[in-house]
Amino acid sequence: MIRFDRPVTEIIRQRRSWRSYRDDPISEEITSRLLEVISRLEPPPFGSKMRFSLLEAGVPEKKRVKGTYGVIQGAGSFLAGALVPGDMAFEDFGYTMESLILFITSLGLGTCWVGGTLNRSYFGEKMALKDGEIIPAITPVGHVADRRFLIDALFFLSAGSKNRKPMHELFYEGDFSTPLPAESAAQYADALEMVRLAPSAVNKQPWRIVKKDGMFHFYLRRSRGYKALFTDVDMQRIDLGIAMFHFHSCACEAGLEGGWKIIDPGLSSLPKRTHYCVSWVPQT
Repeated sequence: MIRFDRPVTEIIRQRRSWRSYRDDPISEEITSRLLEVISRLEPPPFGSKMRFSLLEAGVPEKKRVKGTYGVIQGAGSFLAGALVPGDMAFEDFGYTMESLILFITSLGLGTCWVGGTLNRSYFGEKMALKDGEIIPAITPVGHVADRRFLIDALFFLSAGSKNRKPMHELFYEGDFSTPLPAESAAQYADALEMVRLAPSAVNKQPWRIVKKDGMFHFYLRRSRGYKALFTDVDMQRIDLGIAMFHFHSCACEAGLEGGWKIIDPGLSSLPKRTHYCVSWVPQT
């Protein structure tokens, strides 16, 4: 796992989605540090095949960046990831890319998950995609502008990221009928709060967690009609992977060792559009 120079909970709270950037490039020192971290990435929880590259995609003297449909403005550098789809591959991708995004945040730079407003052919050419690879998402990497440009401000307001669901709508004990009490969350309270603060496409927060038999079982609750917006890329499974990284990194930082396994608790009744995905199993 990536080593951060300060508490990951602090970095998670600091991170914001930025689509407006200054045109001055990132320094060679920061570029070198990021490339070194990319080169030393550990395999994701389920070993999916993926790779990441730092690309130059901006056009000098043009604010709107080609390949982002005008949503990203001013940025010249982008982190892009290529993935070979498979079982748990999108979850692995979200887990790994979020770790890089938080590392970039720790360097004082801005980022923004870009998956819907992305020209995959354009970035695919820049990344020289191999057979079987797709680009699920990218992020700009750069110095944020002094103020948000108009389109960025509109996205920021419409996403409603400040209006996240409360804990009792996301985390449960035993089954989906009982919200997880604070005393049952215990030493995992911070990790769960960092899951609640995790970014997700259109701020849908599709993850749900049920604590049962000492384990934390992660479910995906599909937003109605959302998957139809995409074909090859499952953004809500990527969202789940982001939540997994927040939970894992914060638990480990608190000295709570464990790992990911597929152990479906077989709950008899699930909410509509909800299915089991993966479990965090504490080390005993």
